Amino acid sequence: MYMPWESHRIHYTDEGQGSPLVLLHGLGGRASNWTYQRQHFAVRQRVICLELPGHGASEGREVKFSAYWTVLAALLDHLDIEAADLCGLSKGARVGLDLAARMPTRVRRLVVVNAFAHLEQQDRLERTRLYAMLGQPGGSQLWANQLIALMGVQDHPAIANGFRRAALQLNATHIQSIFNELIEYDQRPLLPQVMAPTMLVRGMHDGFVPEYCVEEMHRFIPYSSVVHLEDAGHLPYLEQPGAFNDHLASFLGQREPRLTLST
Repeated sequence: MYMPWESHRIHYTDEGQGSPLVLLHGLGGRASNWTYQRQHFAVRQRVICLELPGHGASEGREVKFSAYWTVLAALLDHLDIEAADLCGLSKGARVGLDLAARMPTRVRRLVVVNAFAHLEQQDRLERTRLYAMLGQPGGSQLWANQLIALMGVQDHPAIANGFRRAALQLNATHIQSIFNELIEYDQRPLLPQVMAPTMLVRGMHDGFVPEYCVEEMHRFIPYSSVVHLEDAGHLPYLEQPGAFNDHLASFLGQREPRLTLST
């Protein structure tokens, strides 16, 4: 399905009925990344996956990250949704944070998975060097291999190989541009404005998002809690879909989790 946004066509999926849950992918991602969650939750509620500008089948590679939250707001308007639960990974989580802070009545509950509101200087430099590989000849696979290790997903061959294949299809200029915006964007001043109950999920093997980032968000977001997934890295919804879905369902008020996680 598509909706018009400014001069672009924005792609999304929409399945199931009931309380709306919007899933927001990470940088370079697409709606299909959320297959396990779509299958699990669409039998009990409405599940919407937005493909952000320049990702998946959505147009708009030139759209700045700073405008992404307005695309999300436009999608809710397009679907006549007054307020929704949001679950986002990394960059997608930051889009959700932007909307929750700027339009708090549109967000009922928010799930932030392995995201940062800001990075310290050394971490910014290291990640900038990593993403600079994308612009070099043959750099996509070198970038993918190093990022796989940093994200802590190297012990999941299917995920790692899928990431390598996806890396070959990425537009390096687009990804670098959005990433440079992300690391320069200090989201901390907005966090106290997030009034929605917020679950911060951190995969303990994730080296891409430092622990201090989650602690910082927990400190600034008024109604936040933290869940640590012991056997997951940057992509817990793929690495540990059962545990991830259980705790997402519990947070959304549907049932109790079957696994105990440290908080």
